[in-house]
Amino acid sequence: MPSPPYYAPFHEEPTGRAADFELKLKKLRALLTELKANAGVLSLANNFAWLTGGGRNHIFQATEGGVGSIYVDRSRAVLVANNIEGHRFLNEELAGLPLEILEASWYEAKSVQTAAATLSSGGSVLFDTDPSFDSALCTLRQDLSPFDIERYRLLGKDCSAVLSQVAHTVRPGLTEWEIGAAIAQRCVTLAIDVVVLLIAADDRADTIRHPLPTTKKVVNKVMLVLCGRRGGLIANLTRMVHVSSDSTIPADLRRRHDAVTYVDAASLAATRIGVSAADVLRAIQDAYASQGFPNEWTLHHQGGVSGYKGREWLATPSTTTPIKAFHAYAWNPSIAGTKSEDTILLHENGEVEILTKATDEWPLVRHTINGKEYARPDILHIQV
Repeated sequence: MPSPPYYAPFHEEPTGRAADFELKLKKLRALLTELKANAGVLSLANNFAWLTGGGRNHIFQATEGGVGSIYVDRSRAVLVANNIEGHRFLNEELAGLPLEILEASWYEAKSVQTAAATLSSGGSVLFDTDPSFDSALCTLRQDLSPFDIERYRLLGKDCSAVLSQVAHTVRPGLTEWEIGAAIAQRCVTLAIDVVVLLIAADDRADTIRHPLPTTKKVVNKVMLVLCGRRGGLIANLTRMVHVSSDSTIPADLRRRHDAVTYVDAASLAATRIGVSAADVLRAIQDAYASQGFPNEWTLHHQGGVSGYKGREWLATPSTTTPIKAFHAYAWNPSIAGTKSEDTILLHENGEVEILTKATDEWPLVRHTINGKEYARPDILHIQV
């Protein structure tokens, strides 16, 4: 059945959700067989969203858990929920998916472990609240399906538009909180959860790598960072703004942003099927050094694989995890005072698609690496 008109998790509804659910059930059942388990239970919000193609099982947003779980064995997929949530799940979040339901009264306080034991008739059950099982699920989450990719493109486009719209309204005197509020308002309008929102005005961008918004007022420079989630997927991006009466950007900021976007371009060039995450980091380190900033990589992580988490893992000098097709990556090089970041998708032919591509009106800086040109978001200069 189609989603009710009042429930629109995506402003453009992708098709193929039920088929995606069946595809992921097969993958999950194969994993359970590999792990020699009779059944598995997905309760964490990101795993629930992954399996159901975007279903939300959370009420309290600031938690990894949720108020509903899905039990899966070799022949059944069962929603486990209380009577507060069951109707909403079946008619809104999970509408049209072939799920049974095991529902209990809210006051009975039956645990999902008890429900799973009943459903499995005492067979072995794995729970994603166990880090070892969640680690195994991580390998499934990273392999984005066609349905995931379709939704990710829409999310990335929307997140990029939000930052562009707000960036163009930045003026001296606005506080970081006011800028953040404008971003959050636009995100909620588009059914996007704001999971990370960082705003740095002027010297805070020079000294703070994770700048939660404050009452500091903008004088000239602002860094905007958004990690937006919709249907479980998370898009990550950063944009820089400079506001002044001058016709040009200050020389030192210009030099630093040219350098950090070169490093970002190098990270895209290094994202190749089969190389390790450590290989990508090595290319990033070399790029920093070539631009005269050899130690900046030590002051903040450089990113990693994204998708149903902001980062499933981070690239370190010892990370041997291979780079794969149909995985999303978010590299985020930074140099004191500036940063460059987008979420990308690596295709089977080796092409890199920028999911959070800058909007048409955003200025770009271009770098050529190994004969290929890479366009990265430049600083938006607003002359007032």
